[in-house]
Amino acid sequence: MRADKLNLKIKKILGRRAKKVLVKMIHPWRNQFILFNWSKKAQNNHVNLDYWDETENLGDTLSPVIVNHLLALRGISPDKEVKGKKHLYAVGSVLTAGIQDATIWGSGILNASLNYRLEKRKLDVRAVRGPVTRIILMDHGYEVPEVYGDPAILLPEIYMPQKIQKQYKFGLIAHKDYDLSKVAKKNFQNKAIKTLNICTADYKTFIDELNSVEVVISSSLHGIILAESYGIHAILLEPQIDILKYSDYYYSTGRLTFPVARTIEEALTIHPTALPKMEELRSKLKAAFPYDIYD
Repeated sequence: MRADKLNLKIKKILGRRAKKVLVKMIHPWRNQFILFNWSKKAQNNHVNLDYWDETENLGDTLSPVIVNHLLALRGISPDKEVKGKKHLYAVGSVLTAGIQDATIWGSGILNASLNYRLEKRKLDVRAVRGPVTRIILMDHGYEVPEVYGDPAILLPEIYMPQKIQKQYKFGLIAHKDYDLSKVAKKNFQNKAIKTLNICTADYKTFIDELNSVEVVISSSLHGIILAESYGIHAILLEPQIDILKYSDYYYSTGRLTFPVARTIEEALTIHPTALPKMEELRSKLKAAFPYDIYD
């Protein structure tokens, strides 16, 4: 092995070890802040909803939208004073994005390399995104009910656009880390294809645009989830990250196999999978919402 490659490998190993050491160092204070955002302190006598808000990414910003909606149905304010300092994880791959003791409702694992962050925590699990997350949590000693669903599947109950005419055959949604700059010039002169920007907090405009396409091609997990939640067929474009969270979602809907397009050109030729039946998932997920932590 060349010296430069060996040095890079050593740096990566040391980097992982350093992160683990850091987690151990801050573990006693884990409940004092939100996820790993040490500048964002958790509030006392409050249920702190832990989600990423450093960058605009629709999947992350849906967490307060959905949680606050369910609370409003019971006349509960998200700012209600409670005993102690509590944490709630909901939408997204946030289970290992923090190390707080928390109530888990619909959250998922990002990738196996971060599973060490599940150790020495108190997790009250009410629902998880899918069976992959459930198995990983159970392997770490947690009790996990067989209740699945990313809370984003509930968005149609919060916002349903008026009938929108289909204007495009395909809609392309990229993961926030996906670079479209090179492929855009080549592929999207075609008026039958629309690009959709999921790096936004404006969910209503996004959903309106989403409903103007017949089929979605997406490397973003929440692009897939939201499309199917609104009855739009979706094709997974091979992501540039670990596929674990995608499998987690598909398995939660009973689909153990699913096509993955390696390129946009290939995606245009793939027949999408049948739309999943969401009614039972939604019903069980809502029934599992942890209203009791607001008592």
